Amino acid sequence: METSGILDVGLALTGGGEQERALLLMQWFVWTLVLDDRVDDGQWADDGVLKRFAQRALCVLRGRHDADGADEDPMLKVLAEDLLPRTRRLLASGKEAAFVGHVGRHLEAQCRMVGHRVGQADTLVLTLEEYPAFRADLFGVDILFDLIELVHELQPPNTGVLGAGVSRLRACAGDVLGWVNDLYSLEKDLLLGEHANLVKVAHRQWGCSWQQAVDGVRDMICDRVSAFEKERSQLPGTGGEAAEVRRLAEVLAAAMADVLAWHQTSSRYHWHGRPVAAVDTRRTPPSLMWTQFERDPFPVYARLRAHFPLMRDEPLDAWVVSRYRDVRAALCDPRFTSDNYSWQSGPMVGRILLEMNGSEHTAHRAVMSPAFRGRALTALRGAAFDAAEELAGRAAEEVRLQGSTDLVTSFCQGLPIRVMTAVLGLPVDDAPRLRPWYNAGMSFVADHRQDPATLQRGLDASKALFAYLEPHIDARRAEPGDDLLSALCTREIDGRLLTDREVQGTCSLLLAAGADTSEKALALFLTNLVEHPDTQTAVADSPDLLEAAWAESLRRDPPTHVIVRQTAQAVDLPSGTVPAGSTVACLLASANRDPEFFSDPDRFDVHRPERIDREFAASATHLAFGAGRHFCLGAHLARLLGQTVSVLLRHLPGLQWADGFTPVPHGLISRTTPHLKVTARL
Repeated sequence: METSGILDVGLALTGGGEQERALLLMQWFVWTLVLDDRVDDGQWADDGVLKRFAQRALCVLRGRHDADGADEDPMLKVLAEDLLPRTRRLLASGKEAAFVGHVGRHLEAQCRMVGHRVGQADTLVLTLEEYPAFRADLFGVDILFDLIELVHELQPPNTGVLGAGVSRLRACAGDVLGWVNDLYSLEKDLLLGEHANLVKVAHRQWGCSWQQAVDGVRDMICDRVSAFEKERSQLPGTGGEAAEVRRLAEVLAAAMADVLAWHQTSSRYHWHGRPVAAVDTRRTPPSLMWTQFERDPFPVYARLRAHFPLMRDEPLDAWVVSRYRDVRAALCDPRFTSDNYSWQSGPMVGRILLEMNGSEHTAHRAVMSPAFRGRALTALRGAAFDAAEELAGRAAEEVRLQGSTDLVTSFCQGLPIRVMTAVLGLPVDDAPRLRPWYNAGMSFVADHRQDPATLQRGLDASKALFAYLEPHIDARRAEPGDDLLSALCTREIDGRLLTDREVQGTCSLLLAAGADTSEKALALFLTNLVEHPDTQTAVADSPDLLEAAWAESLRRDPPTHVIVRQTAQAVDLPSGTVPAGSTVACLLASANRDPEFFSDPDRFDVHRPERIDREFAASATHLAFGAGRHFCLGAHLARLLGQTVSVLLRHLPGLQWADGFTPVPHGLISRTTPHLKVTARL
């Protein structure tokens, strides 16, 4: 928001009002913007999430105490504990019911739009006559006008000629603001398949070209501006009664200027400035914020590689690189720093290895590296295979008793955390307790949409995990063992011991990277084996082929799709120059399917010519483990975890999907299949 200019629109609405009241309007403005972003950019269409949020919000607004979940969602919490109480104190007598009604209509309009997006029939088939009222509710114009009256302590007339005139002026101003947004958002809305756009309604109803629809809507906007001025000129212009009229005129002029400035400088509206006949969604780059990426990112990755290999993603506020040579160069070039982790994970775990560069990174990595190689790794082998035997045996028993098992819950989730507790020296029985904490933390880091509820869960989980680790750290400082936690507690770096918070943050990193990422990778590996039964049969009898299949799965379907970097200075990549001070999203999963580097890259091919030893080392051809100085510390441990799949295939030969089940991967920065319901030939 700070860089888009959209906050200038809110400032225009305050009009220099008294500070407390103006601040309240700005906070409501931001609250509705965040809601709009959650609807546009999040997965709020899934499982009625938005509808439940709206119901809880209405309970809060109406003073009911049955707003289930209001304490959990940060937006609802702010609404109940801050925004609404302050608004009620300032609202004039009799205004509260109207204000609550306007917020309710705004929520209902958002739900209606989402309902249409997910295919609910007749939820948003609007005519030009019906659209203005819906657009006003969707934009929330009455909420803003109510707050403008509150800021300036206006008492507009509700009856008579002046009252009717003020109502018409509000309608005109609201239409102009909403319709200008529609006009300038057309190309984005066409690309997204968004239906709440006046140009699309006109195009459908008039049966005309896009050129004619754009011109027609522009004329409609001009007509509404003229109607506003005509209505204003016919109303009384003296005394306090005219204050609302003057303020509406000021709002319209100021907000229009800021809306136009925002749109004209926003890179997502690329047809602005070209002849309107040139509306062409193919020229608008996709955004990682759009839900198409999470549903199936690979076709969009192909489009990026072909047409937008170096792309400025304005909604994400980042540059995006998608070709193999660009991604590898960005990961290996020290001018691409990892300073981004100061905001990506720093608020939750503090400064950790991922954020470090240069000699600081080298010193901290040296403390951890021995736990993931050599004799330490050999010692972990027994623990890994013992855990695999136990988990696979239970999964087989589930199949015998119930006919199927979910391999995510019965195998993938349990195996990595059991091994990571062994690495750290934590009690293995605590593994189920640890998992929700590091999953929430990983969701925090991977939440590119900055969903408030996800962020809050991550912060809460970090506090709980840190509290759990405190007595273990105290015990290791007093009596060290031969585990990694002891090394973190007793090894000096640059002449000093790590603080408790630094140890806790490092443990959080290791649990997230070692357990959360590995369970996602195992689920994707098993998905590939079930969907390629001939390969599954072959790898069950060949350890070498199993490792080749594991490496190929990591290439084709890595659990981490995006790694973020920042540029300390302008850097030239093969596909162009990234400016200094830029956030850069490196698309690992796109690079791993670049046809210029991998032949037939979408195919799951376990016979690719690469050496297996190489694919789990820093010289790996694929980028699932990253590249450069931040190459995954646990790559060899990941190799070991993949080897244990042979145990599962022995217990559950002939894996196939349970009746009626189809795996549905989701996620963008971190991606996996949340369920794997299978049966087997027992």
